[in-house]
Amino acid sequence: MLPKSTTKVKRTSIREQVYLQIQEWIISGELKPGDKLKDQQLADAMGTSRTPIREALLRLEEEGMVQTKANSWTQVAPVDIYQAHRLYPVIQSLEKLAVSFAKANIKPEHIRQLDTINEELERALKQENALEAQQYDALFHQVIIDLSANEELISVLDGLKKKLRRYEVTYFKGFLGAEQSVEEHKKIIGALKEEDFAAATEFIESNWTNSFRRRFTVSETEGTENIKSMNNSHEAQA
Repeated sequence: MLPKSTTKVKRTSIREQVYLQIQEWIISGELKPGDKLKDQQLADAMGTSRTPIREALLRLEEEGMVQTKANSWTQVAPVDIYQAHRLYPVIQSLEKLAVSFAKANIKPEHIRQLDTINEELERALKQENALEAQQYDALFHQVIIDLSANEELISVLDGLKKKLRRYEVTYFKGFLGAEQSVEEHKKIIGALKEEDFAAATEFIESNWTNSFRRRFTVSETEGTENIKSMNNSHEAQA
């Protein structure tokens, strides 16, 4: 089913807006694995013709978010529960590389920005707002990635993290175990403040390693069953 609340897209860059909107619905979980995607229904909801819808669905199919059966249906692709096992070590390695590029660009205002974001993460956790906490955690890491000023690295990490975000929303139903991440972030900030970039790299690696361990050891059984149940229920409807 389509989300109840939809927004008509603007006439500028319609193709890109349509693509980004459908992608966001899939990543956020508003469009769930197995949900059927009908050209005309999407076009009516977004106030466009069917052409940009079809183009967006083709792009999303290439990214593995959508699957089609010839002359039959197009639907949101099932979640691969093992994808995060492949994504985490890659993202971890690339973020360590981002630190090495970012060290020439980090200024005191960026340290203050990281401090503020980490405080917001801690606040969101105390309020038990899992989705907001997830967003602040992602924003913390994005600040460092953007400071790398390496467009290729930023682009690659953006694509990988979109896949991970979709997985997390479905698998974890928010951000679990983030209390420890607040303290791990403080270590990263402290190392950057002291311009000890070797230590900052080690703390980034530790943060990702510990995050991976927390999420899979605490939630694996429940999360796996949730995904299997969701994927199986939609397969039965297909």
